Amino acid sequence: MYNTPYCKIQTLKDKHAILCEWKQFCKGDDYSNPLLYALDEIDKHNIRTWITDTTNGFESTEADTKWLLEAFMPLTLESSIRKIIFIIAEDSPLHDEIEGQAVALREFFELELVESLY
Repeated sequence: MYNTPYCKIQTLKDKHAILCEWKQFCKGDDYSNPLLYALDEIDKHNIRTWITDTTNGFESTEADTKWLLEAFMPLTLESSIRKIIFIIAEDSPLHDEIEGQAVALREFFELELVESLY
């Protein structure tokens, strides 16, 4: 498990999933390091589902968004991930941003937006 004041990453082996739970705004290495840790876990355990809990999510900085698209997404596309799940409330301020990402992600992954994991 990876746990900082900004993000918690858990491997849910029984679900063949990785859970990324954002806790508060962060940027730079505090943003990228948890995602890179998750990719390492995905490779180790042949994880097929990426779950992101956006309950305490935030809009990313321009630099982090650029890193996500240019560096992180190519690595994710090469991984064993086949499905992405966003946990997001219907009234979340991030709903439009996540919906926009979902349009692009559906091209490569099965995608779900849910209000709860359970």
